[in-house]
Amino acid sequence: MDTKGLLNQRVKVVLRRFHQQTPREIVRGIITDVDETGVRVSGRRFQEHPDLESAVPQERPVEADSKMYWIPYGSIRYTEIIGPGTPSEKLDNEIQRRKVFTPQELQRPTET
Repeated sequence: MDTKGLLNQRVKVVLRRFHQQTPREIVRGIITDVDETGVRVSGRRFQEHPDLESAVPQERPVEADSKMYWIPYGSIRYTEIIGPGTPSEKLDNEIQRRKVFTPQELQRPTET
């Protein structure tokens, strides 16, 4: 697989979960480096938590500012490239604008 084609792509990287009870971790951003062990993404970390009213999983940012993340290939469940003008781009823009989870919201137990 030619991973160099991923450079400068806008992506959604869904990370592996090791326990079903842990929230889904997602990194959204731009791939800035690729090598044989993983990818470096400039972006933000998101989590999925059930909405309190509807219990439907809702993805929101965990932090307000972008950071650099090194993500080994073994930690990646799947990666979605977000193309310009696609429904994925519209959804990504909406999710990026959501309010950041508060520490209290992140500490609440998840339901199975």
